Amino acid sequence: MRKWIVRGLIGLAGLVVLVLAVVYGGSQMVIAKSHAVPETALTIPSDAASIAEGGRLARVMGCRNCHESEGQGSVLVDDPMLGRLAPPAFARVAANYSDADLARAIRYGVHKDGSSLWVMPTKSYNAIADDDLARIIAWIRTLKPSDKDSLATTRFGPLGRALVLAGAFPPSVQTGNHSVATRPAEVGGYFVKTICAGCHLMHGTQPSDDGKQTVPGLLDVAPAYDQAAFRKLLKTGRGMSNRDLGMMRDVAEKDFSYMSEAEVDAILAWVKAEQAKAPAK
Repeated sequence: MRKWIVRGLIGLAGLVVLVLAVVYGGSQMVIAKSHAVPETALTIPSDAASIAEGGRLARVMGCRNCHESEGQGSVLVDDPMLGRLAPPAFARVAANYSDADLARAIRYGVHKDGSSLWVMPTKSYNAIADDDLARIIAWIRTLKPSDKDSLATTRFGPLGRALVLAGAFPPSVQTGNHSVATRPAEVGGYFVKTICAGCHLMHGTQPSDDGKQTVPGLLDVAPAYDQAAFRKLLKTGRGMSNRDLGMMRDVAEKDFSYMSEAEVDAILAWVKAEQAKAPAK
């Protein structure tokens, strides 16, 4: 009996090792896969106004939320099973990346070697206009490495690799291009695409990135706001009931508070116009 138990345990251990090898090997193929994405030729400005606007856009669009306020990098998740998600310090990345490399990372979600970034909101960043992307890169170029920079790197634990292999944790790569050359004069729809769409569907709910909240469809809730209430929402993250909206509060305080009232009003005007286009029920 004991012999069969030992053999069973050995067989089980062998099966576990085999499963881990398959998960590691299969996930590594996904993680290391190189993606061909379009090149982006940008003219990077050097004037103070453009650099300042690039820094503001980096706040409004959330870059300075995940990568920290001065781009020093951070650790979003560090779990033995899931792994570590560590947005790097901008200055340290930029030191080894050309302007074209930075543009591809932001717009298409790929490293210099073509492998994918992870948890990068490229579905919205893919629509950033060339001139705005150039302004953001111009601001990044002003940053210098600091002893405050995070040196942590992204890695994948066993559960994280299993999720990657199962397609439940997809890479951030985008192979299409939905950008325009210059920021449109009508900025409402533009900011919806480049900012709001990073979290919200237009209709229907979906879980937040951290899985702790349900994010409502933008066109399902936003048109109900009047101008004053919508300004309050985007500046403070508090809705019409004054309820603390959690993640919305965080991004409003850190990101959206840097939007002008005219930009906030333009977003509201766009969502109300889109709602008006919907067929009557």
